[in-house]
Amino acid sequence: MHDTSPEIEAKMARMMALKAPVERLRMASSMFDAGKKLVETGIRQQYGIINEAQMRALVFIRMYGEDFSKPEIKKIIGKIPNMQLEE
Repeated sequence: MHDTSPEIEAKMARMMALKAPVERLRMASSMFDAGKKLVETGIRQQYGIINEAQMRALVFIRMYGEDFSKPEIKKIIGKIPNMQLEE
């Protein structure tokens, strides 16, 4: 989606350039955390009550699933502690 005017984009870029690198990092981290919470909420609505290991796997798939093939996803989930697709 690209719905921001070039003038506003330029103004935002100037504002961001004035921020210290650590502040930009904090902002990016905060946005990632908010996005992850939205993903988790959607998963809970779709699946109901699931354990934490399943949540970690489903969050991974939602956020990065299009970057890997199904066999790669299965291998990754099998290698990361406290992640599982099924009980």
